[in-house]
Amino acid sequence: MYYKYRSCIARTWDIINNRELYFSLPQNLNDPLDVSIDVQSEYERAKEFVYKNDKHPEGRRSFLITMLDSIKKGEDEDGRDIYLNRALYLYMQSRGVLSLSKTPHDALLWSHYADGHRGVCLGFGSGILDIEDVSGKGDVRYLPNPPYMEKFLELTDEFGEFCRPWDGLHFTREQGKNFYNKQVDAMLEIGLFTKSEDWKYEQEFRLTSCPGNRKFKSSALVEVILGAKISQADETKLVQLLSCPEFAHVKLKKAFNIPGTFSFGSRLLD
Repeated sequence: MYYKYRSCIARTWDIINNRELYFSLPQNLNDPLDVSIDVQSEYERAKEFVYKNDKHPEGRRSFLITMLDSIKKGEDEDGRDIYLNRALYLYMQSRGVLSLSKTPHDALLWSHYADGHRGVCLGFGSGILDIEDVSGKGDVRYLPNPPYMEKFLELTDEFGEFCRPWDGLHFTREQGKNFYNKQVDAMLEIGLFTKSEDWKYEQEFRLTSCPGNRKFKSSALVEVILGAKISQADETKLVQLLSCPEFAHVKLKKAFNIPGTFSFGSRLLD
């Protein structure tokens, strides 16, 4: 199950009426660092670290890490060359992100994203993963710091296993292609699916695609949970929206405080 917390506003009604979910650009996400850590700056930090600690007289490890950003991918508006790490950052900034949670009962999520428990939580089954044009999907990893530095150092050492021109060892086209794909995948995994551990309570699962609205099948929506403080007018509105035959399978529930605890659960609406 995957959950989307929402306030009771027109855009939420549109999600149900139009069977559409919005993939937001990174610049519009709540966390200003989400998908927004500068990959090039992190690469420069790793490169500086290697340069300072490379004890080999020929600077072999320094050579290897320099090669990690040696592929030109284009030019910017001012005619300056764009290499791989900058290109990856620009690509990630252009992706749309759909943030979902794997829990429907978190008090903070209800407070932050569902109008202080006056909103709703839309529950989707695995059918939500079938949205067209999705390029990536998975759980978000929560870490104390961005792991770019460690990953660049790891890639440097891995590259050195088959690129050693000082030993007369040159990599094949196939080795180069496989390593390039691995580097790209690693950077995208970090940039698109890693956040500060301060956000771990969200238990986020996300999908990436082009920004904008994406259609989902009505069968993907399997339950709707009303907030514990939802108004009678909004409750009536939701009952009306879900009364069409396409949503006959949807379970309508309401959140409640579990007696003797600070926790919330949900039960079928009478």
